[in-house]
Amino acid sequence: MTSRTFTRTHPRYATLPQSAEYCRSSRRSLERRISEGKLTRYKNGFRVLVDLDEVDALLRGERR
Repeated sequence: MTSRTFTRTHPRYATLPQSAEYCRSSRRSLERRISEGKLTRYKNGFRVLVDLDEVDALLRGERR
């Protein structure tokens, strides 16, 4: 039996409400992290997206 390792090569994006639900936080809290420069905001038309890998890193304390 061989073991396989999966490596993601592209970021996972989510809207602010989806991201807030993902990390059990408020949308306003994520907006604050964006304004502090702790999260990167991506625009897709009218939608504001964040990279869930960045959210994970912030929750682990790797982004300050």
